[in-house]
Amino acid sequence: MMTGRRAVWAPVVVLVVVAAVVGATATGAWAGKPGMQRFDVDVTEPDTFMSAECGVAVTARVRGHVIVRAFDRERGVVELTTLNLAVTLTANGNSYSFRDVGADQVRLTRDGAILSIIGQIPIEGFYGVLKINLDTDEIVHEPSPTHFVGIEEVCAALTA
Repeated sequence: MMTGRRAVWAPVVVLVVVAAVVGATATGAWAGKPGMQRFDVDVTEPDTFMSAECGVAVTARVRGHVIVRAFDRERGVVELTTLNLAVTLTANGNSYSFRDVGADQVRLTRDGAILSIIGQIPIEGFYGVLKINLDTDEIVHEPSPTHFVGIEEVCAALTA
């Protein structure tokens, strides 16, 4: 189905999972009313996935913020995470920048916990909504890749 592009989404999914864990651990303190936490992000680290794809050492700098809202309820939206991140990949004195923006929502339904990744995944990704059943890891809705930049294009920019 999406196995090739899924690896590119891994850093985004990791960020969503980290935000979900932070939200889940803080939810107890927010019992009774919705809670909100904002996390400013400024991280620079090696990007092992892009390094492997491009054949050179790639470093990623991610700057921006993540806002996690948690709701204490049995059904419906229990978590909403909004992202506004600027990502700059660098290698060999070259750089490639893009934005990762959108909202990730966890909704409890009779079919299980559904994660909706809303917005854009810029590299080999999509604009729209990707829905994953967190209980089964099944992709419930896959948007069309209406616009994306290929890994080859990014690697060409980084290795020029």
